[in-house]
Amino acid sequence: MVFKTSILDAMLIVLFLGIFFCIGSMSSYTLIRRGLRGQRARQALLAITLTMLLAATAHLALYVGFILLQFPTLAAEYVDPAVTLRRLDISQTCLRRLTYFLSDVIVCWRAYVLWPDNRIVHAALAGCIIGTGATSLTLLVFNFKSEFHGVHYSRWTQNFLGTFGLLLTNFLVTVLIGYKLWYYRHNVKKYINRTGNNNTKIESILILLMESGGLYCAFWVRQILLMVGDFGYYGPDFGFEWFQPNISGIYPTIIIFMVSRQMMFSEEVLSNISVPSSSRTDRTIWFSDSIAGRSEAGPPEVPNDSSIILNSLAQK
Repeated sequence: MVFKTSILDAMLIVLFLGIFFCIGSMSSYTLIRRGLRGQRARQALLAITLTMLLAATAHLALYVGFILLQFPTLAAEYVDPAVTLRRLDISQTCLRRLTYFLSDVIVCWRAYVLWPDNRIVHAALAGCIIGTGATSLTLLVFNFKSEFHGVHYSRWTQNFLGTFGLLLTNFLVTVLIGYKLWYYRHNVKKYINRTGNNNTKIESILILLMESGGLYCAFWVRQILLMVGDFGYYGPDFGFEWFQPNISGIYPTIIIFMVSRQMMFSEEVLSNISVPSSSRTDRTIWFSDSIAGRSEAGPPEVPNDSSIILNSLAQK
């Protein structure tokens, strides 16, 4: 059963790594094609994407080695399996936590840009990032002491530290994006004359971000429930932690890819809004409170160009 479970884990790792690699490659290509010179945000996004891809690939390689070392006939004779397994376990934990942290950085950064002037939101997002980093370091210390010093930490404690912070961060970001979607529909969209009930581009992107965030939160809820429920047919030896880094990498990479494709407000969205040229500015629409205050009196001010909210997400 253990061997069967290990093979199943490895197959799922390869599957999700393949998906992650495809999306990550498209995202990286799009960022490079748009130009990296002088664009620190794009450079940072490309570096984070490549780092997550390398971490996921290294995680797979270490896991394959982890499997081989558990079978004496497959391991080399000069290798001490016990010591090597402990080192591999710590290395895999480090790679997983690195991927989770980078994933949360991207997700929080997108929410940060959507709320450019709200210090409370910025503080909450910063707290989430600090919390993710702190819990990651704590788990690494726990793992090191458990493997080399025999200190016992309950499975519940480690799993709770490893999942609750990630769930809280992504839930907060999903709620913030959901609010922007609601605000857009009630205070901006009604001034856009469109035939039919089709969604605008910005609306479609916000829906995508909110729905993908909801699915990702559901994934972490499932992980928490597994700590107190039945482990299923394969028992506790089968854990989602082996291919979780790939899932955590896929989610923010999709966001990078969609934003890099310049899915933003287009001229057709703005063409039907009649606004005097004297009232136009070069600022990006951020769905600010000043717009809300004028929503009943008349249409909000609209910038002269079409590089609206998602363009700022890609450029900022």
